[in-house]
Amino acid sequence: MAKHSTFSASSADRWIHCPGSVHMASLFPPTTTPAAEEGTLAHALAAALIEGARREALDAIEAQVTSFYSAHPELSDTFTNMLQTIDPYIDYVNREYQESLARDPAAVLLTEQRVDFSDVVPGGFGTSDVVIIGGGRVTVIDLKYGKGVPVSAKDNPQIRLYAIGAINAYNLVYDFDRVKMVIYQPRLDSVTEEEMAVDALREWAGAVVKPAAELATLDEPPYHPGEWCASHFCPGAGACRARAEYILALERHSGKDPALLTDEELSDALSRADALQKWAKALNSYALGEIQTGHAIPGWKIVEGRSNRRFTDEDQVVAAAVGAGYSKDLLYTASLIGITEMEKLMGKKQFKAILGSLVVKPAGDPKLAPESDRRPAFNQAKTEFDD
Repeated sequence: MAKHSTFSASSADRWIHCPGSVHMASLFPPTTTPAAEEGTLAHALAAALIEGARREALDAIEAQVTSFYSAHPELSDTFTNMLQTIDPYIDYVNREYQESLARDPAAVLLTEQRVDFSDVVPGGFGTSDVVIIGGGRVTVIDLKYGKGVPVSAKDNPQIRLYAIGAINAYNLVYDFDRVKMVIYQPRLDSVTEEEMAVDALREWAGAVVKPAAELATLDEPPYHPGEWCASHFCPGAGACRARAEYILALERHSGKDPALLTDEELSDALSRADALQKWAKALNSYALGEIQTGHAIPGWKIVEGRSNRRFTDEDQVVAAAVGAGYSKDLLYTASLIGITEMEKLMGKKQFKAILGSLVVKPAGDPKLAPESDRRPAFNQAKTEFDD
C-alpha cells in the first residue's frame, strides 16, 4: 500500500479550511474503497500506456483489473471498458507533450512522479500522474477516474501542491517560469485547466497553505466545519464535536415578526439543514462501525435491515419456468438498453459518432445550492423559452 503524507494533497481543500481535520484524521485508521482501488488500477494502466510498456506488462495489469472486477461485480465493468475510457486521456497527454516538443525539442514527459512540497507543509509529498517540462513551462496533469462530480483545476489546492512539488524537483535542472495544471476526468468528459506564473503559485502557497499547516500542528488546532467535511471525506465527519455543535446551533437574528425566520436565519438554516443531512449519514456510519467492533452505544443496537428478494440463478429460473409450461417470451420485457450500457457497448468514440446527435440532456429540476457552488444559476425564464 502506498504511503500517504499527513498533509495529504488530495485533502488539502479540507485541512486548509479546517486545520484541526489533520489531527481528526489521525484518530482513525486508513481505509480504502472499491472505487479507490479501481482508480489505482486505472492510473497504473494509463502510466503503462503512456510509457509504451511491453505487452507482458499490459497483460499483467489486465489480469489485475479482470480479477478486481470479478471480486466487485457491483461495479459491472471490464478491462476493455477501462481501456476505452482511458484512451482519450492518453491522446490528451500525448498532444500536450507534442506541443511542448514543438516549442522545445528538449522537452520531457514523466509519469507517476513523487513530488515533495515539504517546504510548504511538514512532510508534504504526493504522486503526480504526468509532468511535462519544456519551453519555459511545467505542465502537471492529474487523472481522476471516478464518476462522481466534476472537479475543477481552477483554484484547486491538490493539483497546485503537486505543481509546487514538480517545481521543487526540477527547477535546478530546467528553466521555467510558468505552470499549467490540468485535471482530466474521462468518465465525466471533463477537462479543466489553470495556468499561472510560478511566482504567483509560490505566493499563494505562502499566504494560504503554509499558515493553515502551521495551525494544524498546534496542540489544540482550530476546527472550522463546512461543506468540506463531507466533500473531502473527513474520517471524523460523523464524530466531530465541532461539526455537531455547528449543525445543531442556529444563530438568532432580529426580525420584524419573531414568529417568522428572518432572511438571515433562513439562509443560515438552509446551510445547516444541508450539512445536517450529510452529518446524519456520517454519524450513522460511525456509530454502526463502533458497535460492530464491540463498542456499545447506550440505547442503540444493530438489527437486520430490509432486503429485496432476488433470483439465485436466472438461467435456472428460465429453465424451470419454461419446463412448467410458461412461454419464454413472457419471462422478458423487451426494451432498449440505456445510454450508459450503449456507451459501454460501442465505446465512447463510436457512441459519439453514431448516436451523439440522438442524445439530449434536458435541464435538471431547480435545486437549492449555496452561492459558492460552481454551477451557474438556474435560468427559469430561458428554460421556459426553450420549451
